[in-house]
Amino acid sequence: MKFLHASIFISVLTIFSFQCMFLIKPKKDFEESKNLISPDYSKSEFWAALPDKKDNADLVPENSGLKENQSLAEADTFYIHPTTLLLRPKYWNGDLKDESLNERTDKHPIKTQASAFNECCKVYAPRYRQAAFFVFTKDAPEGEAALDLAFQDVKNAFLYYMKNWNKGRPYIIASHSQGTRHSVRLLKEVISSNPEYKKNLVVSYSIGFPFKQEEAGVPVCSGPKETGCVVGWNSYIWGNSPGRLLDRYGKDAVCVNPLSWKHDEEVSPKSENLGSVNRSFDQLLPGVADAKCNSGVLWIHEPEISRTPNLGKDGNLHTGDFHFFYANIRKNAKERLESFLKKK
Repeated sequence: MKFLHASIFISVLTIFSFQCMFLIKPKKDFEESKNLISPDYSKSEFWAALPDKKDNADLVPENSGLKENQSLAEADTFYIHPTTLLLRPKYWNGDLKDESLNERTDKHPIKTQASAFNECCKVYAPRYRQAAFFVFTKDAPEGEAALDLAFQDVKNAFLYYMKNWNKGRPYIIASHSQGTRHSVRLLKEVISSNPEYKKNLVVSYSIGFPFKQEEAGVPVCSGPKETGCVVGWNSYIWGNSPGRLLDRYGKDAVCVNPLSWKHDEEVSPKSENLGSVNRSFDQLLPGVADAKCNSGVLWIHEPEISRTPNLGKDGNLHTGDFHFFYANIRKNAKERLESFLKKK
């Protein structure tokens, strides 16, 4: 794991006032992480969201007019949450018995990201032994090992879902931040190499972590109704050029505009934004953010939104990648599914 990845995650530091806590090395040696309870995905306690239980992926913003429809949905979404193991970690990986960690995952990404798919799809979101935030700020072999352990949980959860619940249904992959690091690897190593898995993939929303198309093993989406492809973006305030990202990827980092859903550098005005959610998830606010891909990053004029996800250093809008385009993601997931079903 190289330090240049840290620029994508650094805005998370602004969420808490005690920023230095994020940079504290886990107290235990990595080998201790291997002794953490391994998830048994046949048990609902190891899922943050399942279609047949009450959870935060069932929610929609109040007075938004949006409807949850999992009981009748014709497809599924397999959602991989971002890093929520932040403050003073004991282990290099998340302890699935840590209720405060699970609550933080449920209160934020499950509610404000996974819920975007509860109309088109039944939502499945595994708990996994996520790597601590520290691994993205320091180049250490323990960091790679921690990420590998996290990925194995994600892979096992996906294979369990496929064997027991998918039953040939169309499905969407959705992820953010660390979750996207895992989803891209899942696409490359598991989905693209298995014809049965690949043929029913509607789209992968792999958001908030830089990757090249060849790392995903599936094509980049070039239009709003294309299927069997991947979209992704990393949000920055208009005009900012994150050096570390460009040093590694140049213009090759995947950027699909979440308003036009095109893989180009055209400007989409904020009038095309159907609705953003604030961090409190109590409003749906249209016309908040515009969008334009520029040299591998997504430029946004600084949004005027109360209680917005916190803005990071150097114009990084990482914590708002999903929030700013919530309603557009929701609508596009439905449109791609309809396109997929027509093709079949």
